[in-house]
Amino acid sequence: MIKLSEKSRRVLRAIYRGLGVTAVSVLFYGCPDNGGGWAAYGMPPGPEYQQILFHGLVRCKDTKDPIRGIVIYIDDVTTYYHPTTGTLGTFSFYVLEKDNYTVILTDVDGEANGGSFKQLRVNLTKEQLEDTETPLIFEMEKETEE
Repeated sequence: MIKLSEKSRRVLRAIYRGLGVTAVSVLFYGCPDNGGGWAAYGMPPGPEYQQILFHGLVRCKDTKDPIRGIVIYIDDVTTYYHPTTGTLGTFSFYVLEKDNYTVILTDVDGEANGGSFKQLRVNLTKEQLEDTETPLIFEMEKETEE
């Protein structure tokens, strides 16, 4: 992987914004990857909105195995559409730019995909999402049997 300087990143961001988020998204993120890959689902709103690519991996805290079928909800952002992790535990979609995000990860299928996991709530900043080279990694704890 090529490491870019901060100046190069700023230039690429300026080019990306100049072309328009929608135009570039059609080229690179227009089709979902049903195999659980990194392609983003859906199209972002028009270029009048600032967008951030929200992508990462959800895995088991104990075994580090990826978890499929985890619903990802971002408070005050994802109101009608709730993406889920793919086969490899990955997710990728666009969110409107805000200063802070509250991410809630929920296991809705119970024991079906590697066990039952506790809901996870994480607070993130815009700066944490802007580093698109490093995907976010969320680790969920298994439910304990009583």
